[in-house]
Amino acid sequence: MERQEHYREEYRRRKPGWRDSLALYREQVDEAVEAESWVLDLGCGHADLLAPVLAKTPHTVGIDPDHRALAKNRVVRHRVRGAGERLPFRDGSFDAVAAAWVVEHLTDPTAVAREAHRVLRPGGRFVFLTPNALNPNVWLIRAVPNRLHDPLTRRLYGRQERDTYPVCYRLNTPRAIDGVLLPLGFTKVRLHLNGDPSYLSFDPRTFRLACALEALIERVAGGAKVHLVGVYAA
Repeated sequence: MERQEHYREEYRRRKPGWRDSLALYREQVDEAVEAESWVLDLGCGHADLLAPVLAKTPHTVGIDPDHRALAKNRVVRHRVRGAGERLPFRDGSFDAVAAAWVVEHLTDPTAVAREAHRVLRPGGRFVFLTPNALNPNVWLIRAVPNRLHDPLTRRLYGRQERDTYPVCYRLNTPRAIDGVLLPLGFTKVRLHLNGDPSYLSFDPRTFRLACALEALIERVAGGAKVHLVGVYAA
């Protein structure tokens, strides 16, 4: 990830005010979390992405079907092995449900969204970060067989082994998100579409090309930016 972060920093210098999608995601979760909030990190795995935010409250729960990844998580207070389609929690248990890099893997996103709505208290926030299926980078990923994703992402981006999972992209466009969440009773608070050329930046030349592509998307196809950061209220 060192190379990718290098080119993100280069992009910040070229485009003052730009923030990476993870920073935007943390900011949205942070807005939904207070000192006594109950927070569910859906598909938390071993990641510490929300460590600064979840430190605000002692009431943090992480759920993930991968028990090995879950066992490594040192950020959430309570770890539960389970799936989003059947959350083992009472109605209205949480003030926020957060999901980073999860939505793209869901085979039944409607069932997961319905469960997220059920366990949220009225006004609670569902905050997620996921790729946009309309983006050319995602087209390239979808062209690669799932069995090759793990070795490829480890080589290109330095991710850990078993840090990639099969992708479906069934809830990965603005239209699809609204089409599922709004009928379930969610209200859209905001949906950020955020660009990031670092995924296609492997050297100075490809970085320049990726920036040019990003500028083109910005001008003519803003709805195709690579990431979606959503906030929907129950």
